[in-house]
Amino acid sequence: MFIHLRHWTRRHIALTFFVGFLALVTTSRVLAQAADARATIQGNVLDAGGAAVPGAQLKLAPVPLTVVSDDHGMYRMTNVPAGMYTLTVSYVGFAPLTSDVTVLSGQTVNLDLTLKVANASQEILVTASRAHGEAESINETRTADNIMQVMPSEVITSLPNANVADAIGRFPSVTLYRIEGEGVYIQVRGTEPRLTNVTVDGITIPAPEPTVRQVRLDIIPSGMVDSIQMNKTLLANMDGNGIGASVNLKSKEASDRPTLDLYGDGGHTNIMNGRGSYDFGGTSGKRFGASKRFGLLGNAVFDYNGRGIDNIQPALDPLSTYATPFYDNNTIREYRYYRTRYGFDGSADYRLSDSTGFYAHGFYSDLKDYGDKWYYEPVSAALTGTASNTVYPTATSKGSAPKFYTSSKRPNASVGTIILGGRTVHKDSLFTYQVSASRSYEKDSAGNPKADFSWVGATNYCNYIPAQQTDLYHPHFGNCDNSNTSPLLNASNWQFKDITISTGQNAQLNLTAQTSYAKNYSWWGHFGTFEAGLKFSNAHQSQDSTETVYDGFPTASAPLMSALLDTFNNTDYFNGTYFGGQYGKVSNFSSAQAYTLNNYTGYVDAQKTVADRYPNLFHTVEQITAGYLMNTVDLGKLHINTGIRIESTRTMTFGYNLTFYGTSGKAGAPCASSPNAPAVGTSCYTAVGTNNNPSYVDVLPSVEARYSLTTNSALRGVVSRGVARPDPYQLVPYVTEDSTASPIAVSIGNPSLRPEHANNYDVLYEDYLQPLGLVQAGFFFKQLQAPQVVTTLPSGLNLANFPANYFPTSVQSVLAQYPGDAITQYTNGQNAYIYGLELSFQQHFNYLPGILKGLGLQANYSYTASREKGLPLRNDHPTTIDQSPNTWKINPTYDTKRFSARVGLAYDQASLFTYNYVSPSYVSGADPSGLGTKGPSGDVFTLTHFQVDAQASYRFYKGFTAVVSGLNLNNEVFGYYQGNANFVNQREYYKPTYTGGVRYTLGTH
Repeated sequence: MFIHLRHWTRRHIALTFFVGFLALVTTSRVLAQAADARATIQGNVLDAGGAAVPGAQLKLAPVPLTVVSDDHGMYRMTNVPAGMYTLTVSYVGFAPLTSDVTVLSGQTVNLDLTLKVANASQEILVTASRAHGEAESINETRTADNIMQVMPSEVITSLPNANVADAIGRFPSVTLYRIEGEGVYIQVRGTEPRLTNVTVDGITIPAPEPTVRQVRLDIIPSGMVDSIQMNKTLLANMDGNGIGASVNLKSKEASDRPTLDLYGDGGHTNIMNGRGSYDFGGTSGKRFGASKRFGLLGNAVFDYNGRGIDNIQPALDPLSTYATPFYDNNTIREYRYYRTRYGFDGSADYRLSDSTGFYAHGFYSDLKDYGDKWYYEPVSAALTGTASNTVYPTATSKGSAPKFYTSSKRPNASVGTIILGGRTVHKDSLFTYQVSASRSYEKDSAGNPKADFSWVGATNYCNYIPAQQTDLYHPHFGNCDNSNTSPLLNASNWQFKDITISTGQNAQLNLTAQTSYAKNYSWWGHFGTFEAGLKFSNAHQSQDSTETVYDGFPTASAPLMSALLDTFNNTDYFNGTYFGGQYGKVSNFSSAQAYTLNNYTGYVDAQKTVADRYPNLFHTVEQITAGYLMNTVDLGKLHINTGIRIESTRTMTFGYNLTFYGTSGKAGAPCASSPNAPAVGTSCYTAVGTNNNPSYVDVLPSVEARYSLTTNSALRGVVSRGVARPDPYQLVPYVTEDSTASPIAVSIGNPSLRPEHANNYDVLYEDYLQPLGLVQAGFFFKQLQAPQVVTTLPSGLNLANFPANYFPTSVQSVLAQYPGDAITQYTNGQNAYIYGLELSFQQHFNYLPGILKGLGLQANYSYTASREKGLPLRNDHPTTIDQSPNTWKINPTYDTKRFSARVGLAYDQASLFTYNYVSPSYVSGADPSGLGTKGPSGDVFTLTHFQVDAQASYRFYKGFTAVVSGLNLNNEVFGYYQGNANFVNQREYYKPTYTGGVRYTLGTH
């Protein structure tokens, strides 16, 4: 299904679509003249409260014409012959409405339609906010051409979703990549976050981070959006980079009814001696004038989250066994965060006439992800022997000196977009046009500043002794972490060693222009729409960010930690599991930085600084020219959408190829005679600016069909193709080196990295239930070609043991430059596949007697499986990254006119996080335990995650509602394991957060 147009140029493609576009417009004008004699029926679909009803299905009989009301509840039927008709409106959750209508030749009939509930027991659908939102989402799902699910704002705010990612994580077959207790990236249908596209009002928003394409969604508060559309299959008029899904965040717009919504609440988390949180916001807007042609709306939100995290990250020894895990060290960590997030969006539109309108949308969100971190690291004596004859250290063995780090991160990330557009509606056609500018940035994007301290206390024995362990998941290192008298907590035992300071930022600007033309037609009594469109986008990203390393301080003058103390102190760390619950005393990073800048400005470690600087100096440009042709037609019970999209991509990148040479060829080694202030010059390194400008063309066909089995049930089938372009940064020939890792870790770009493609197949059965509900059962299959995978080559790799072309040239040169180091690079695998089953159920049980009629249930389950083929240094076929085999969400609900409650239960089974295993047949000694992929040298997996959230609200006076909620009520652990669940890689806890507040909504009684 994929055609590689090797000899087509972007000019040829643009010219082809332009000629086709002109031909379509010209032909449509001729056809329009012939259709002038036909009539038009138009109007609004409203509920009993006068609110717009989007997604209502309208059928005209006896002419088989079907349309759907738009986001504002407006509908339009064109090409209607003169005559008498019956117009039927169906909307799940409301009684069907039938109206007789007579039209004359060339007439435009304006007909507004008001839906009503079928009986008194369904009145809740009108009066309960969340239930009304659920009705909207079900009907939009029902009438969409593609497989789509919708979550309106009433549903988003019915559980304590801190950000947009947390809300999206409640969709079927969606799991979350979590950081700091919140969802950050979304993983749809077992795919990585990079395979899901995120848009705001249809415009792709750029990622603020320098090394990824996907947007971190914890930047956007959940109260920023009007609804979330999860497109699990792509139409030709959508960007092709959505192999996993395409998620559209719809901003809020003014409706015919005035809008005023205000809220505020506060919360508390019982961790780290208590952490507070609060948020507030509001939306206001209306349409002005007698005919309400001008609409204006604004929305603003703010939240503060004082989060605390108790964390451990032990380092597993490769000679461990299932029965006897052994850890070489453990970083016992404490995180204190003060996350400030705010955003505002707004819209203005003007209806010049019934057929022509203009609009402007603005969207901006900002996250200051500030936090302090402290790490104590006890280090055990090393194991000796072999896998079959291991000798463990004893209580009196001498371990290595422990370590201490402190870090203070101050990244500030934001995303924003401005969209200007318009639309003109003719009798049987629609012309749209739009331009946009989207920008993102992240300050301190090079990395987190960090200060290190050396152990100067008495000889210490921090040994991990398996026989003394009482808890498989909480390893202990002798007397170093068991009580509050631990010598690690004595500030006089630590001396200031070195510090890294970060500056600069990454920024990206996307400029987009697009237009489309749609033409309604009648073909042998079958009504359809033919659509064509063009789009051009230019994305320019640049980073100018550096890290400066200060090292080599004179031992005699370097201060002790006791001179650089922070006021922080936690008396309930890890529920008393470590240090008897006491954490601290700890250093203050700002004090360490100020001391350095006042006393050690001449102690810059030149090579470490250079190694961190040049990979963070780059810029990229990605230009995409796209065009599409799409046809939608009703053939009796069959509704079919076919289309083809062509995207031409041109990428231009510039970065530095950094090479060290001289005495050692290692970053961190001196280049001159003075070890405290090494000189930087041509004798130490070269940094050569390098360009890389790949271009390619993708042809992306799609066929989406829906066959109506009954009035409320249908069978869908989809075949489509998608693309995942490499992140432009991965095409930059950068080289980074982390000399603090053991072994030293080196990451390199891959100018030869190719785009990934997928053939997608879907089958879905859906049945829409009365009074309000749905049942869905579907199967999907994704055939991935040239998947992009992160490959890490272990230290000590000998090129002589491999065929000449086994590794790319870029890898070979770095292996020669950094012998003995671990090399990481994005590469292309051979192929992979993912398949899965999705089940969804939703129902309001309004037919039950008495108080039981307020009950409802939302539940979904998904099963996925996958296989990756062609990974370097492996002869097995592991699963793809982030594919969780079993996930489910169960949300019991209860609604009355005034009271509403919802419980959120979410389960995500463990998934593969990173590839780590290397087959011993490729590298001798790569698996010293002999336990294979499930052993201590195996891949890294996320822990299974089960979380319980809840929220309840009560409308106590007119539009005033009291709201209480609980987040993470079961204090679920987050973390990773390596190979087997017995092998701990990371475990951290956040404890529950409880909040309470008040919301006011105009028009509710």
